[in-house]
Amino acid sequence: MLVIFACAPQIEIVKLYEDRSVNDGPYEKILVVGIATDVDERRRLETLLTENLNAGNNEAVAAYKMRGLTPTVLQDDIDSAASEAGADAILVTHIVSVDKQVEFEEGRTEVLFECRGGDPADYFLYDQKVLKLPDSVLIAHTVVAVTSLYDAASNARAWTIQSTCFDKESMDQVLQEEARAIVRQLKIDDLIN
Repeated sequence: MLVIFACAPQIEIVKLYEDRSVNDGPYEKILVVGIATDVDERRRLETLLTENLNAGNNEAVAAYKMRGLTPTVLQDDIDSAASEAGADAILVTHIVSVDKQVEFEEGRTEVLFECRGGDPADYFLYDQKVLKLPDSVLIAHTVVAVTSLYDAASNARAWTIQSTCFDKESMDQVLQEEARAIVRQLKIDDLIN
């Protein structure tokens, strides 16, 4: 299974929509909104996206810092937070699906023999060492996210991608990869600085 994980693509991006007539220049101040079933995942996703955006020449603010971590995200709250932040764009990332595969590998015992010297055919000249290998659990998360960028002034959608992150051991690794890939694609498409 580890060989399969090593060969699998790490993240796949598919552009679903782009409308350059909404805004022809790059956005500079972005409100970041995450949508996930778990509020901690939402907070972490917004934080990671904000950090990645702020690492460039952009100014980003996480929506949860302005409106708290409510279980639902309402359009009115997003619009008022964007207005308060002076954002020219709203980036909404929705975790669409999470697939978690768990594989259990039972431990085993191996016996190692070491010759002390003398005649290698003499069994009594060998020391025996028992090596116990523990049980192991392999976890692989595959997550699909859909991300849209909206113009804050017109509320028109400018861009949408679907990103799929494959075979990560933890959900945090998935969110880190997703955030990097989303921001990288925004830069490639000249939507941010």
